Amino acid sequence: RIMLKRVCSQRHRLRIGLRYVAHASEENGRRSGRNIRGPITYGSLAVVSASVGGLALYYNYEKDKRQTRTTTEQKTIGKPALGGKWTLVDARSGKPVTDASFRGKFVLLYFGFSRCPDICPAELVKMCEVLWRLDDRDHGFSGGKPQIAPVFVSLDPKRDSLKQLAYFGRDFDPRVHFLVGTPDQVKTAAKAFRVYSSVAETDKESDDDYLIDHSIVLYLLGPDGQFLDFYTQSTSSRDVLEGILKHFHELKQK
Repeated sequence: RIMLKRVCSQRHRLRIGLRYVAHASEENGRRSGRNIRGPITYGSLAVVSASVGGLALYYNYEKDKRQTRTTTEQKTIGKPALGGKWTLVDARSGKPVTDASFRGKFVLLYFGFSRCPDICPAELVKMCEVLWRLDDRDHGFSGGKPQIAPVFVSLDPKRDSLKQLAYFGRDFDPRVHFLVGTPDQVKTAAKAFRVYSSVAETDKESDDDYLIDHSIVLYLLGPDGQFLDFYTQSTSSRDVLEGILKHFHELKQK
């Protein structure tokens, strides 16, 4: 909306300026006693105005595209100190799991809550798409495909019981692990990855009706449990998989 307002303003100023030039040209012709029509007609004015407007739109589109590309291509120097020891419970099996339970696999880790209306389900679908894309690739893996463990950790232990999480998980790939624990256990896991979370809205009539603001990040851990990379909400499942494959091939070459 802001871009269109800017372009409309530019076209409005140009239209006024060209009208002034056309009027001045016709006035000079009348003063000299000749019936001279200005070199700029309203037809040509419309053509020029439309052309300039199109150029302005194209310029702003390209500028916004470059800014977006610059933002997404920013590189992180160094490796953040993320990760640590934690213990939670798998909602599907009911058994305790720790950070060491997924050794030997790449781990895609996401923190959210089951009553999230849109973002958490979308990120879970992205994790599932990574698995499905890998399933569909049957070439270029002479040394075997990377093993990926998708893990969803609930930031809402008050409402996300094992039963609730298991029910929530029925809509997603069965390979996704849904974990929760006591408030202290969840806090320890979230703190290890510097995950931000805060209760955003609370219904005055019900203490159980609230939303949670939280970080929207997919963390990638290597087979040794060490942090490798992260992917934001704007990263597609295709790019996430390419990132995993890049780390997979790098580890094979060591």
